[in-house]
Amino acid sequence: MYGQGAKGYQEGVLLDQLDRIRRNPEGRKAVHIRLSQLLAPNRTSVRIRIIGRMFRTLESGRQVQMFPIFNDDLVLIVSPAGQRDVNNICDRIRSLFATDPVTQTAAGQTDRFVVWYDLSLDAALAIALAQNLKQAAQKAPPRAAVAGLPAMSPKDLEDLQKKLSHANVIPFVRDQVACRVSPATNEASIEFFEFFMSVADLQRALAPKLNLLGDHWLFQDLSRTMDVRMLEVVAHAPHARGVPGVSLNLNLETVTTPVFQAFLTRMEQGLKIIVEVQLGDVLTNLALYKEVKGALQGLGHAVLIDGLTTTTLKHFDVGHLKPDYAKLIWAPELWDMMTPGSDRSAARMIEQVGAERTVLSRCDSQDALEWGIRTGIKVFQGRFLDAFGKPGRRKRA
Repeated sequence: MYGQGAKGYQEGVLLDQLDRIRRNPEGRKAVHIRLSQLLAPNRTSVRIRIIGRMFRTLESGRQVQMFPIFNDDLVLIVSPAGQRDVNNICDRIRSLFATDPVTQTAAGQTDRFVVWYDLSLDAALAIALAQNLKQAAQKAPPRAAVAGLPAMSPKDLEDLQKKLSHANVIPFVRDQVACRVSPATNEASIEFFEFFMSVADLQRALAPKLNLLGDHWLFQDLSRTMDVRMLEVVAHAPHARGVPGVSLNLNLETVTTPVFQAFLTRMEQGLKIIVEVQLGDVLTNLALYKEVKGALQGLGHAVLIDGLTTTTLKHFDVGHLKPDYAKLIWAPELWDMMTPGSDRSAARMIEQVGAERTVLSRCDSQDALEWGIRTGIKVFQGRFLDAFGKPGRRKRA
């Protein structure tokens, strides 16, 4: 169901449409149907096409605008007259996948499968979601073979998960230091070590004939297995000891599992664990984000929203999500966004997030560090600071 045109085309049209509607919503709503979260056996191309056809009549009657998303999700913009019909179709879709965990919502819990946005109230949330979907679509490899490698199939996924569960994954786990820099003295201290699993290394070692990123939703399933194995490695990593914090790139769902709880009990007392999640994942499951954030903070740990860009900050005030940290990707054009008093100035956007909570990532030059300090940011990460995390190099940035 990938949209026509260049990568991100449908997501871009959705973003433009939501931006126009926000000025006069007239009772319209947006609906995000998270088909990508279904279990792999349920996400066949045939079933995805059938679900799309269920809305075609409403689309032709101008009650609905339908946007097929790159990862097989559907986003609909629904007129007031079409909202009951859309709700009924969503119930039918839910019944088709009644045994799938994502469709099962207990009493009092927020629906994880179908998310509604009232565009009179939630336009900013819907626009931020569309922006993240567009960025993800533009970055995603095509589903066809990349560099001659075929995309992973469901059978490949099953085989790879078995291999991954028994493999030595220590060589695949990477880490990078994040430093707190004093603007007065330029002295730096370790804020946390971030741990993540290298997909490229894993692919070369365990699946050299496959493109692991060629199918978004199959890779999502694989990433959950990667989470489990990475937690095992970090629990024994020497440099995850004696530091203020350890940061982990994880799926929100992983944090709710017994595996993560067991990981916490194995780590030294007083060590802060920071869970890094993508903004797109947060916006598609706000209820789970709030649950995870509350649980982590209750234990003295933290949550970090990763992957923010200037475009993201223009469309959405991340400060409303109240993360402990928010990670902004450095880009040289940030120097051109320093106009005092402007609603679109970099300083104003950082103020919304909170400079004390912002981590400036991908810092590869002194320019990045200088810009961040000028904007009030104190925590930095990137190649320019990597040497600081090595033994004998922990005095100055």
